[in-house]
Amino acid sequence: MTITQLAPEKLSFSTKLAYGAGDFGPAVTANILVFYLLFFLTDVAGLPAGLAGSVLMIGKIFDAINDPFVGVLSDRTRTRWGRRLPWMLAGIFPFVLIYLLQWTIPRFSDDLQINQWGLFAYYVAIGIIFNIFYTAVNLPYTALTPELTQDYNERTSLNSFRFTFSIGGSILSLILYIFIANALPNRPQEQFWQLGIMCSVLSAIALLWCSLRLQEKGRIPLLSPNLKRRVAPFLLFAGATILFINLLRMIPLTSSWLNAKGGFDYISFFLLLLGIFAIAFGWTLLNAEPEAHLVSEAAHRENEKTDSEISMSFIEQLKIAFSNRPFLFVIGIYLCSWLAVQLTASILVYYVVSWMKLPEDRSGLLALSVQGTALVMLFFWQAVSQKLDKKIVYFLGMSMWIIAQVGLVTLQPGQVILMYSLGILAGVGVSVAYLIPWSMIPDVVDLDELNTGKRREGIFYAFMVLLQKIGLALGLFLVGVTLEAAGFIPRIPGEAIPVQPDSALWAIRFAVGPLPAFFLVLGLVLAYFYPITREIHADIRLQLQQRLELPVDTDSLSE
Repeated sequence: MTITQLAPEKLSFSTKLAYGAGDFGPAVTANILVFYLLFFLTDVAGLPAGLAGSVLMIGKIFDAINDPFVGVLSDRTRTRWGRRLPWMLAGIFPFVLIYLLQWTIPRFSDDLQINQWGLFAYYVAIGIIFNIFYTAVNLPYTALTPELTQDYNERTSLNSFRFTFSIGGSILSLILYIFIANALPNRPQEQFWQLGIMCSVLSAIALLWCSLRLQEKGRIPLLSPNLKRRVAPFLLFAGATILFINLLRMIPLTSSWLNAKGGFDYISFFLLLLGIFAIAFGWTLLNAEPEAHLVSEAAHRENEKTDSEISMSFIEQLKIAFSNRPFLFVIGIYLCSWLAVQLTASILVYYVVSWMKLPEDRSGLLALSVQGTALVMLFFWQAVSQKLDKKIVYFLGMSMWIIAQVGLVTLQPGQVILMYSLGILAGVGVSVAYLIPWSMIPDVVDLDELNTGKRREGIFYAFMVLLQKIGLALGLFLVGVTLEAAGFIPRIPGEAIPVQPDSALWAIRFAVGPLPAFFLVLGLVLAYFYPITREIHADIRLQLQQRLELPVDTDSLSE
């Protein structure tokens, strides 16, 4: 059977690059929180494991609750700049400021128990506020994909740029942590404070880059073409200046001018990233010619149709979202994949330090082996997904990841090379978890539009993340409670890491191996029944375009 090929909606490299940058900020902040917040709360701030797990659970539950409300509000937003980008721009600075406050340790009392409960209340409040602004920035961003293109392969390509920045941000944040940990040994509070400052600055730049460079379909950009041309030279000059100053810091003969010691340290690494980002930001503003399909007559007609729609109640949108059968499968696939990722990440530092008997910074190297492999393999899987259905790609990646998770529980102290090898194998599958579920959601949105005549990206993305966060909240809470029940001994601030009892070591190994593997197998079962293939999606798009009476390219056939 042949299917008529729709007119392509291709995006320029400049647009894809700026779009990808939008996930760098949330990825950098979330990655450090996932890998180190539980450890920070127990071993730096001094909270018991049960209280620390409760902090994470409460924050995630409130985060999940605000997702659908932000999704609905984003869908209902009507501005000349669009529905998504204004939300991102407005939330950037509160987002990075509250993130920075996450790494402070206020003192409430000289009494240990009173101080612990004061810290508990503080971190719960910070977690709730931070997640509100995280959602305000990240949820509209995730809903941008269908606002930019409806092309099946182009969406996968767009998501490969997104997750290149996402995984890249995760990798760079881990490298930054390793640099800081080596430069400030035995000073964990100062380590995390420096890390928080630098991650906040990099996140703000990346989010500004995305929101000020992109343009939603049928809308005007936040930054006019004239302003883009004016701002671009300033960013290019600023970036070059930062890189030049950084070079002077590293050269022994000139480093004393800037009160530096010379060589490449964590400040040099931070300035290098900052300079590169400023230059890339400026370059994309210079090359900001909008794609034809974003400013076409059809795009304006589609927006007029969207603007004239009567807003539905929250309950009605909830019913429609969960009556979409493929959407339920995508939710399950995403939940299982990311539950495995974040359960492993949250327990990894305990596994490395308490079971493998390695220094804390080795947890960063293990995480780096996973994320580095995921970044490299992202390009491979993106190419494979051009030829195979998305669920087949998911099967291939998850199979290798399951082997790695099971392998971790069998490791013994001293098998360091094998530990890193399993991290690399896991990274092959983690890249698929980044790429495939998020490239499925726009296809589900198209099916919903075909069935209902309305586009509600925000509600689908919101409920996808909502259920994921509820699952993660319960999972992280159970990890914390299980550790405490197993006799986990929290580190007293300023003292050496304590030796854990056998029961706590068993709980750590179970949480890092068999538990994530179980969720990955469950995800494979759900992926098997996912119904939208490449051919089915091409037919959905064809019907949508015919409904809008758009021109169809009949010169070529779909793959």
